[in-house]
Amino acid sequence: MTDEVSEQATAGTRTDRRADSERLHDHHDHPHLAAMRGSHAIKMLLRSKDFRRLYAARLSGQWADGVFQASLAGTVLFNPQQAATPADLAASFAVVLLPYSFVGPFVGVLLDRYSRRRLMAWSNLLRAVLGLIVAALIWVGYQGVGFYALALLALSLSRFFLSGLSAALPHVAPRPTLVSANAFTTTSGTIISLIGGGCAIGLSNLISQSSHGYGAIAAMSAIGTLLAAWLMSRFGVMALGPDHTQRESASGIGDIARGMWAGAKHLVRHGEAFGVLLCIAAHRFIFGGMMVALINFFKNDVPHHGPIPSGISGIGLAAATGGAGALLAATVTPAISRAIGKNAWISVSYVAFGATGSLLFLLADARAVLAAVFFLGFAGQGVKVCGDTIVQETIAESFRGRTFAVYDTSFNVCFVAGVILAAFTLPDDAQWPAFYLTCAGLYLVAAASYRLLARHHDHSSAPRND
Repeated sequence: MTDEVSEQATAGTRTDRRADSERLHDHHDHPHLAAMRGSHAIKMLLRSKDFRRLYAARLSGQWADGVFQASLAGTVLFNPQQAATPADLAASFAVVLLPYSFVGPFVGVLLDRYSRRRLMAWSNLLRAVLGLIVAALIWVGYQGVGFYALALLALSLSRFFLSGLSAALPHVAPRPTLVSANAFTTTSGTIISLIGGGCAIGLSNLISQSSHGYGAIAAMSAIGTLLAAWLMSRFGVMALGPDHTQRESASGIGDIARGMWAGAKHLVRHGEAFGVLLCIAAHRFIFGGMMVALINFFKNDVPHHGPIPSGISGIGLAAATGGAGALLAATVTPAISRAIGKNAWISVSYVAFGATGSLLFLLADARAVLAAVFFLGFAGQGVKVCGDTIVQETIAESFRGRTFAVYDTSFNVCFVAGVILAAFTLPDDAQWPAFYLTCAGLYLVAAASYRLLARHHDHSSAPRND
């Protein structure tokens, strides 16, 4: 979901078309639910050749992302030829996540001034070249500064491409279908990225979990990026924008930075939206630490020949389990939040699922850890659904894009901060009861703090312009 929010936020700050699509959210529906009710809109969109081409480019690019990121994780964290240190663990998460946070708000400058088709086609070609260079570095076992710098650049180009896809979508999807189109494309993009990661994990088991094996897998990601580049080249030069009006009104880097600051100040003045930002940021910080515990557990504590796989295969199973929890939360949260209120459901999610998930790690059992990941995925997504709706209801339309950009940056920075803290404090076997008790306590504090901050606000109030 982090990707989805970031993509919509970036397009929201940069195009008038995206502002039009924001108005379609006035019914306060979460995007996944809008997509489910709008299945007829998806069928109509899939009859459009241009939409199918843009959608295929997204699937190709995000499949390549999944393969490439899994190869990076494998070579840094699970390569028996390379002993991963806490610094390696922290650096790998920073490289994967921080570009998504800091590049997104600024790439609109290029996307609103030059042909998006050309920019996205060339970015994929360059990403394929960088991916092959990184694959060669993995093959020879090099993990120095150059390796991380090139990996960061490749992932930044991925962020650029995804932002361009969001900005281009209104050119291939009619305005009344934008909500369904956004939900459908970003959700299926996330799924295909997980499938790409699964392909990489499966190949690592067939080939070898070594520098040569992970290098070959990283090189395979170039197939998806080259296919995406070819698909983008099939559009007309200006078919995906920007149009003349957008080019004339495009803002510079300084304007974007000032807009982000204005969005942050606007957010602070709206207690319920600011409260949910702090609440989700707390979850991301805790979850970053729990992710380190998860990796150490499957790397060092799970038997190699037990019923639950160890190493990178076990991490893949845990990721799928957490995704199942998130999917269940996205399904049940709208009905429950209507019945008891969004404030109450946010607090219940963190107490019943967040704190419980943290405590399950105390059992030091693989099945209990998988259940913990399911609970944590449920808690995070349940609060995320409510948080998106609260922002849509309480933040003025002219500030929503910037608010989501602040959200996206804050969440990923907090996650990486949690990773760094846990990487240098948790033991290799992830057995430290005080750590899990502290995480559970933080969930309880976050739930109570949010209730105190938001209890005087009515979530159904109209947006205000400050």
